[in-house]
Amino acid sequence: MSKLFMYGTSLEGIEQLMVMVPNFQPRRSAIVINNYFNCQGGDENWKLSVINVDDSCRKCGYNNSNSKVNVDKKRYKDFVMDCFGRINNNSLRERLKGISRNFKGEVFLNYHHKERFYNFLQDQDLDTNHIQSRFIAILFLLTANEGLWKVSKHLIKLNGFDLKEICLREIDTDGYALYQTAKTLSTGKEYIRINELADKDLIDDYIFKAIINSALINRYGTELFLINK
Repeated sequence: MSKLFMYGTSLEGIEQLMVMVPNFQPRRSAIVINNYFNCQGGDENWKLSVINVDDSCRKCGYNNSNSKVNVDKKRYKDFVMDCFGRINNNSLRERLKGISRNFKGEVFLNYHHKERFYNFLQDQDLDTNHIQSRFIAILFLLTANEGLWKVSKHLIKLNGFDLKEICLREIDTDGYALYQTAKTLSTGKEYIRINELADKDLIDDYIFKAIINSALINRYGTELFLINK
C-alpha cells in the first residue's frame, strides 16, 4: 500500500511535495539530466529480467562490448567525458573534472557501500555479469546511503523496484537525492536536473560521486568496476 493518502489521484504530486525532505530545493526550470542517464528513457511500468544483460544502449552507440574491448585502455575520466562531455554547464563541468582528478580506482563510496551492494547480490545468488545494467545502477544508488537502504531493501524485486513505496520521511537529504536519481533511471522522467547536480550546497561531492557513477554503470555496465585509473 502506498505511503501517500492521495496516491493515484491528481493531488498525489502536491502531497509528495508536502512530505519532501526539508531543505531539498523544489524543481526549477533547467537543462534536464535524463538524456545523459538513460539511452532510450524508462517506462512508468518498467519491468526487468535480471537474468538478461541490458542491451537498451546498443542502438544509440553505447554498448557493453565496446567497453569490454577498451576497458584496459580507457581511464575513468574518459567514461565521464563520453557520457557528460556535451553538457553546457560550467559549474557541473568543474565538478566532473574534480571527480575525475580524485578518482583512485574505487567506484563505490566506501567499504560499507560496497558491502551492502555485494551482500544483496550474494543473498540473491546473482551475478553482475548476468544482470541488466539499469538494475545494477539503481541498486548501486540505493545501497550508497545507509538510511535509504534500510527503507528500500525489502522493496527490491528481481523484476524491478517499488520505488514509490519508499517512505521518504525516513531518509535524509543525501538519501533523497539518491532516491530521485533512482527514479530518473527507473522511469525515464527527469526527477533530478543538471542545475541541481551542479549545486555543491544541494548535493555534496560524496553523493555527487554516487550519482555520476550510477549513470556510468547504467550506460557502460559492470565493466566500470574494472577501471582502476
